Amino acid sequence: MGPSDHPTNLSPNQARTRSRQRKRPRRQPRRRRCLLKGCEKRYRPRRARQRYCSPECREAARAWSHWKAQHRYRATAAGKQKRNGQSRRYRERVRNRKPAEKQAVPETARVISIEFFSCSCDRPGCYVEFDRTRRSPLRRFCLQECRHALERVRERERR
Repeated sequence: MGPSDHPTNLSPNQARTRSRQRKRPRRQPRRRRCLLKGCEKRYRPRRARQRYCSPECREAARAWSHWKAQHRYRATAAGKQKRNGQSRRYRERVRNRKPAEKQAVPETARVISIEFFSCSCDRPGCYVEFDRTRRSPLRRFCLQECRHALERVRERERR
């Protein structure tokens, strides 16, 4: 037979009231570094998956994300075609806007260098562009600092 549901006598190990129980201090998570390149300020997170120290940094990271997506899209065939169409329409508007004066001397064609189509770093807030080499065609970060910063965040989120 087990203990009754409503015991009249408390065992000596049990506390008499809740107010007498010792309250432990609430644990706080460790301080982190802001993931945004250029900020990297230490802060105490309020949520488990928080990556940025402030709403301004979060907004800057979102702006970087839009820039990165646009950069990636412009590198595709559809993005290049769309951009060429935009440029053509712009040139037509400029041509129609100006009064026809004298004919311009034909210049040599402009050539866009290979460096224009370089890739950019994957760390939020890092606008550094670099060229991929044959040795490392899958390179995603400009520096080891950027790679380690993102690795720290992903490792923490994986745990």
